[in-house]
Amino acid sequence: MSEVTKTLMNTNKVQEGNRNDTGKTNMVNGDTVSQGEINAWKAMFPHVYKTTSGKQAFIYRPVTRSEYTRLMLDTDIDPNDELDIEKRVERLSNRQVGICRIAVLWPAAEKLNDLLESHAGLASNLSDEIMDHSGFNALSRTEEL
Repeated sequence: MSEVTKTLMNTNKVQEGNRNDTGKTNMVNGDTVSQGEINAWKAMFPHVYKTTSGKQAFIYRPVTRSEYTRLMLDTDIDPNDELDIEKRVERLSNRQVGICRIAVLWPAAEKLNDLLESHAGLASNLSDEIMDHSGFNALSRTEEL
């Protein structure tokens, strides 16, 4: 993973000092996210979303075009490996996990990594939802003229 991708992933995290700045909290699976954290994310990003997988909640934001482009370049494989199924599956997995790591604001990185590792389909489903909110699949149905 490139330093640029790591930096992009770290921009999502709000400083712990924001945790109790309003006294209001939102319950998320027994853990709390302060209204201050949510407000800070909303100030940094135009859109912030919450979704759940089972009982686990995720707060995320859309990825930008430049983040997406950088991730695609960072996770590309050698053209000679295009026929190697294992390399192609690894590339897809790295891209799905990368989208999640860039966009998920909560839970924090360590817990997110554990969840992505322990639930086989989570990275796929969560990255699909993130991509939808990032403008992919946003066009209305095409009509023939």
